[in-house]
This record gives sequence, structure tokens and C-alpha cells, in this order.
Amino acid sequence: MNRVDGKIGEDLALDHLLAKGLRLRERNWRCGHLEVDLIMEDETFLHIVEVRSRTVPYMVSPSDSVNKSKQRKLFRAASAYVARYDIRKEVVFDIVSITYEGDKYEIEYYEGALLPLYV
Repeated sequence: MNRVDGKIGEDLALDHLLAKGLRLRERNWRCGHLEVDLIMEDETFLHIVEVRSRTVPYMVSPSDSVNKSKQRKLFRAASAYVARYDIRKEVVFDIVSITYEGDKYEIEYYEGALLPLYV
């Protein structure tokens, strides 16, 4: 996927999450070399969202492509965000997986997909 395709994937993911009732706090939030694709919230949770896109056929599913290194970066970025903005909500780590096949796409939303075992 190139940068333009990644932006399209993020646009689709954002629309999907907004339709589910989540509110956007940040898009492509950066802290040094760390980045979070989408930071969303609802009444209870702060959602740290990683968006992954793939074109069929693919070797690894979009959601399975969030490796341990990327997870550590997301956890560190979330910690920085929570500290900076004094967030008092529970943080959950979500993945939005977008699979393209020609002009069609499928979106899967995995709420609470990652468990922060270490930061």
C-alpha cells in the first residue's frame, strides 16, 4: 500500500468509527517518532486505533500485521497522550482492518484487540 492508499484506508476507518458513535480526538497524532493513526473516544473509553490495509491476495492479514514492535510503540504513544492531556478514561487498543479487492473493500473493527502488557 502506498501513502495515498493508507490515507484512503484511514478515511474509511474514521467514517466507520464515527458511524459507530465514537468521536475523533486526533488523527495521525505524533509524539517524537511515535504515531497513532486515530485517537477516538466514547463516554467510557479512549480508543487508540491502528488502521491496517491490505490488497488481496496478501500473506498476512491486516490485523495480524501489528507486530510486537508496533504494539510497544502504540503503548508508549498512548502513555504519552494520556499524560499530556490528563486523560481519566480507560484506554483500549483497537485495530481497524481494511481489505481491498479491486474496487471493493471490507472493514473489520477489532475493539480491544491489543492488551498492553508493557509500555
